[in-house]
Amino acid sequence: MPAPDDLRVAICICTYRRQKLLRELLRELAGLTFHKVAVPRLTIVVVDTPDESGSAEQVCEASSLPWPIKYVVEPRRGLTYARNRAIVEAGEVDFLAFIDDDEFPSPQWLDEHLWTQSQFAADVVSGPSLPKYAPEVADWIQCGGFFDSQLRPTGSLRRACPTNNVLVGTHVFQRVPKFNDAFALSGAEDSDFFLRVSAAGYKIVWSREAAVFELVSANRGTVAWILRREYQTGNGWIFAEASVDNRLSSRLVRFSKALAHVSIGLVSAAWRSVLLDRIAVVRDLRRVSLGVGMITALAGHRFLAYQCVPLDQGD
Repeated sequence: MPAPDDLRVAICICTYRRQKLLRELLRELAGLTFHKVAVPRLTIVVVDTPDESGSAEQVCEASSLPWPIKYVVEPRRGLTYARNRAIVEAGEVDFLAFIDDDEFPSPQWLDEHLWTQSQFAADVVSGPSLPKYAPEVADWIQCGGFFDSQLRPTGSLRRACPTNNVLVGTHVFQRVPKFNDAFALSGAEDSDFFLRVSAAGYKIVWSREAAVFELVSANRGTVAWILRREYQTGNGWIFAEASVDNRLSSRLVRFSKALAHVSIGLVSAAWRSVLLDRIAVVRDLRRVSLGVGMITALAGHRFLAYQCVPLDQGD
């Protein structure tokens, strides 16, 4: 590991049809501050999958960042292709910091990631994604906590984590070299990757302070989108777990858990409906959707959530 004042970090952004949001993200990255660690040598890597709506190249060219920005095109549509391209394009660096193109970081975001990594000798550091709601999202949806991250003490160990807010030591790629392209259009490529990272013996920890903010658009802030996303989560998680443990006994345990999610969720939702508690009903239906997604995955069906352009994609 290099000296603390000579760390090389690539901030990796995979983008698709979100030029306006990317512009805002780059603007916020320019405001990063460092108080707990020395300022690292930063590079911004933007991997774009352009289509008829245009590309993000002009957005990158027009940005006024204090660090170099590298724009590349990945013609294959799918999260794994873009993330794997980012790993390659980052070059000789010590860490990759992934952030999504519909998010923006807190000023201390990268400072906290790097500090947590050094304090806990972590190979991977994951942080929370806090919702920023569009004005059109109903108040009761905002109050329901459907988009909240589960907050843990900094330094807590994790078995897996999402890629929308994560710091990865590049030495990890020596044993877990890439994201699995089988997940390109389904999502859960991050669950699959980090489950394999954990299985390889690497340490994943949580940083509560390394927060990013994620836009919850009007299209996302609906019951239908929430339930669809939970179904996708359950479906993808089963395939991800199978990549590290596909024993029959483990599949039976997953099936039992899925049945429990469905049955308990349905009974609870029926009771909450009588009480007219719509937030609790949606929470219970999320559990049902999670279980149904798990069951369909165990039956061999992979839900290709990104086969078509998502409704919330774009500006």
